[in-house]
Amino acid sequence: MRADRSPAGWPDGSSALPIPAGWTGQRLPVWLKLWMGFVAAMALGMAAEAAWLSWAGQPVTGVPLAAGAIYLGHVVGLGTRLWWRRRRSSRTGTLTAAPDGASGVTFTYSAWLYYWLTALLVMSELVVLAVAAGAALSATAVGVVMAVVIGVLAVVVGWVLVTMLRLAPGKIILSPTGVYHRGLTSTHFIPWLAIVAVSAGWRGTPIIAVVAIPSEDTRVRLYLGRFRSGEVQFLPIMVVRTVWLATDPTTVYHALSFYCSHPGLRSELGTPDALDRISSGRAVGQEEP
Repeated sequence: MRADRSPAGWPDGSSALPIPAGWTGQRLPVWLKLWMGFVAAMALGMAAEAAWLSWAGQPVTGVPLAAGAIYLGHVVGLGTRLWWRRRRSSRTGTLTAAPDGASGVTFTYSAWLYYWLTALLVMSELVVLAVAAGAALSATAVGVVMAVVIGVLAVVVGWVLVTMLRLAPGKIILSPTGVYHRGLTSTHFIPWLAIVAVSAGWRGTPIIAVVAIPSEDTRVRLYLGRFRSGEVQFLPIMVVRTVWLATDPTTVYHALSFYCSHPGLRSELGTPDALDRISSGRAVGQEEP
């Protein structure tokens, strides 16, 4: 496959920039397609049954089915946003301030993905709390133990949800001082002097890896403590899962790669000149092995 062709599902083929070789030749596994199709069929079947019960004069009986259809529909919605090709924003970044006060080119996360994940977590939390309450009301030793265990699970889910919304929206900021990434549950800053390469790879979904050496100016904050998210397990490498980006990930990859290999131009990252260079397709990175 040519390096400028988009594989099925990732990423958008709308960019005129060459797609990194690390993202080509990949396909959704058959089992995942079958699983998504099965869940979608279940959601449609439950919705149809709930509608039929309502028409037959038994709307209360159909409420659990309708709730289940909504939940499974959000599972399908989130999976579709994560794993299927979709249109990305035509915007190529904005200028905002990084945590250190320096202005930089900013690429934000998709608001739609936040909706799907937040709605799914909220519904999961409600289900867990309902089950915990039912177990506690059973007034048996087994029920109480189950209620405690499920209650702990509810606290964890709530903690993750609050942390994610507190940090929302996620973003990547390219400033004259370095690269800042705010993910779902962590933040990571690497100064340009510590960055040695930018590469495109695959870890279940496409990723951008900012390869760096340890530096005393690197800053990492893990908001879930010991419960680390998947991206931070690669430290000191910064990993960005491109499915979360609202902008075409090919554009983001080339912007990172271009300024990594052109240190003399990094000072423009705090000015509209950088936005003009990126939007006009003149920020073309170098392919890393």
